[in-house]
This record gives sequence, C-alpha cells and structure tokens, in this order.
Amino acid sequence: MDDDILIIDDDEQVHDSAIQSWKVLIVDDESEVHRITKVTLSQFRFDGKSITFLHAYSASEARDILKQETDIALVLLDVVMETDDAGLQVVRYIREQLDNHSVRIVLRTGQPGQAPEDDVVESYDINDYKDKTELTSQKLRTLIRASLRSYRDICSLQRNKRGLEKVIQASKGIFEKTALDTFVEGALEQLTALLELEETTIYSIKHAYELKNTELEMIHSTSSDKTQADDMQQHPILQLAIKDKTNIYQESEVVIYCKNPRHNLIFHIEGTQQLSEVDTHLLNLFTENIVVALENIRLNEVIEDNQKEIMYRLGEVVESRSKESGSHVKRVANYTALLASLTGMDNEQVETLKQASPLHDIGKVGIPDAILNKPAKLDSDEWAIMQTHAKLGYDMLYDSDIPLLQTGAAIAMYHHEKWDGSGYPNGLRGEDIPIEGRLTALADVFDALGSRRCYKEPWGIDSIMELINSESGKHFDPNLVKILNDNLDLFLEIKQKYVD
Repeated sequence: MDDDILIIDDDEQVHDSAIQSWKVLIVDDESEVHRITKVTLSQFRFDGKSITFLHAYSASEARDILKQETDIALVLLDVVMETDDAGLQVVRYIREQLDNHSVRIVLRTGQPGQAPEDDVVESYDINDYKDKTELTSQKLRTLIRASLRSYRDICSLQRNKRGLEKVIQASKGIFEKTALDTFVEGALEQLTALLELEETTIYSIKHAYELKNTELEMIHSTSSDKTQADDMQQHPILQLAIKDKTNIYQESEVVIYCKNPRHNLIFHIEGTQQLSEVDTHLLNLFTENIVVALENIRLNEVIEDNQKEIMYRLGEVVESRSKESGSHVKRVANYTALLASLTGMDNEQVETLKQASPLHDIGKVGIPDAILNKPAKLDSDEWAIMQTHAKLGYDMLYDSDIPLLQTGAAIAMYHHEKWDGSGYPNGLRGEDIPIEGRLTALADVFDALGSRRCYKEPWGIDSIMELINSESGKHFDPNLVKILNDNLDLFLEIKQKYVD
C-alpha cells in the first residue's frame, strides 16, 4: 500500500463509524478491477467520510443498481463489457432516462481504440476518460477526490436552490402558522447547505426557537427528548444571543439571531470545530437575507390581520342592524372553519372560509328595517323580499379581484340553498350546491337556533340537534350533519368561547 494513503487511528475509526459515506459504483466485467480499486481506496477519506463501494459486472447490473440507489456520487465505468458500447449506453441511461445529472461519471477502458476519447467526450455527458493503464494509485485517488468534490458542490447548489425556493414560498405566505413553519424549514435547509450539514457530522442543527416576550418557544428540534430540548432553552449561548440581539459564534457552537417587529427567530447549531472566518461571513450574510424574508412574512400577516378585521366588522354591521349579537359572525366563522377542517380541507381553504363566512348575510343591508326586525312571522310578500338578500350579497362581492371576497360572494349566494332542492335563490340540490354554501348553511342554522332573536328565544342544544338531525338529507348535507354529531363537543367549545 502506498505511503500517501491516509491511515486512520482507532479513535477516529470509532468516530467515523456513524458517518454517512460516499457511494462509488464500480462497473466492470473484470473482477480484478473491482478488487484493486477497492484495495487502493479502502482507507481513503474525503471531507471526513469514507467510501462505500457498489459493484456491477455488466451494464444490466449497473442499470438496476442506479435505479435503486439515487445518491451515488461517482460511477467508475468500463466501456467494453457485454457489448463494445455497453458503458456508453449506461451513460445515456443515467443522463437521459434517470435524468441524473449530479452523479459524476468516469469512463475507464482497457481498449481505448474501440472508443476514441475525443469522440466519447464530445458525444457523451461524462466527466473524465481514462485508460486503465494510466491510473496509478495516486492518480486514482486524485481522480476520486476531484470527482467527489464536484459531486459535493453540485449537491450543495441543489440544496441551496431548494432552500431558497422554500424561503420565497414562505415570504409569499398568507397564513401565519403555515408561512412561518415553511419559512423555518427553508431557513434550516439553507443553513444545512451553507455548512454542508447534511453530509458531515461536523455541525448539526439542534433547535430552532421563536422568542415571545422573554420566553423561548421551540418550533423545531432534532431531539426526540422533550425534556432535554426544554432544558436547552437556558443554554448560556442562547441567553447571550437574546441579550445582545445578534449572532453568536463560540468555538464549536453557533446561534443565528433573526428579528423583526413581529418575530424573533433563533437557530442553535453545534459542532466539533470552530467556524472559519469565511463561514461566519456567509452566515452573517444569510442572516440578513432571513430578516428580509421574515419582514415579507410580517407584512403579509399585517395584511391578513387587517383583512380579517374588516371581514368581521362588515359582518357585525349587518348583525347590529338586525339587532343581533356581533358574536354570531365569530361563531359562524369558527363553526364553518371547524366543519371544513373535519371534512379534510387543507389549512388554506379552511382559513379562507373562516375569514369569508362573516359575510354570509351581507346582503341584508339592502333589506328594509321593518322586514329585517319584524318581531313576528313574515307574510309571503315580506318573505319574498327577505329572500333577495342572498342575491344582493352576491352582487356586492362577486366581481372583486380579491379571492377572499369571491369566496364571500359564493357563501352569500348559496348558504340558503337546501340539500333537497327546496332552498333559495336558485333551488340547487345536493352536491350541486357549492361546498361553501353547504358548510355555512349548517353553521348558520346551528348558531341561529341557539341564539336570541327578535322573534324567538334561544333553543337548548338537545332541541337544536333534534331539528338538525331531522333535516339531514333535506335542508343539510347529511355528511356534514354526521360530522357535527360526531364532534359536537368541539362546536360547543366554540359556542362557550364566543358567548353573547
């Protein structure tokens, strides 16, 4: 064995035993080539990691392995095997069928005349072309090191791209929890890419926190031990970052501190060596980018909060005009959102319905007071006028470019349609009634029956559920009625929270 092959002492072998290794695929029909390559590189290390060898003795075997193992870093590929161009066909398979442009490919041939180098390099997406006779032990290690460095850098660029996409996605987020979670995930991935955390154990992300007042709330942890994670919040380096409101670099520990008027995010990183000056510079630049993206989230949250407030206020205007409690719109909004969530809608759809449902009776602003607040049953003419509020509400909102108001228009129009087709204004039946209308219809009636009105006293919950169950499949979507029955306690919690 050559003297320049790295010799690892016993302690380092123990440390490296848990480290992920580089996967190198040897494709050659000569078993001796496999043996010599493995022996020559058996103690080779690059970037703190050893090599795991995969072996294929034909192009067919190579294709099977490549299809299964998606993280191979390097392929040492013979050209002539079962056919004169078997290796070249493997190159095409990798690049074209698997669409893998990250793995490095080095062609090794003992018969260069059958595949001239210029022609091969020109026609095939390979990274090097070597005659087997020229690959001494030292040249082989140099080749491996250069190939793995190239693969590592390509993977790092790809991770940076993925992280950046998530940060951009988060900065456009509408809903606070989803946006902040996505943002933190993207920030962690960017940190991982900057320090190559995914591919070494030199550094690892321990925890991510949000500072609320003076308390740290954990929003990400690599530890499954909750007690240990909670104890980490008193770590001196975290407290120093909070005190100085800046990034802290101490030997093998790093805290990234990011702040705007609404969110204070803290990322805690631990490692086995001190960061270089270049590393700290990159992290400082990255912190500035995090703050800018975090400010975009804050501005979106401000817009959302204002929008939500306007929706509630508009709904309360209608309710106050009809001498009903403003808490009605809050309850209906939360009932609608809960029903939507229990049907399996995603968070964005649920939040949109929650914000738009207070507009369900917006059309009542066009109904005369004498009808709206009549303390007795409406006659047929009055009832015909009252029914127009659904279409009036729709007409007020439908031509808006704001998706939230478009949803509000649908709710206003369809929340008085009935499952059996006897509702108004369009007499729609079953699932022809948009889901926005079906959800709000049940939420509105459930709350109205339990609320005091100018023409009635509030009903008890048993009477409410008796009526709703009797109207399942008539007035209401039977699936939604079942969900209400199965989760009644959750709805009663909302009723108690927003009492009149």
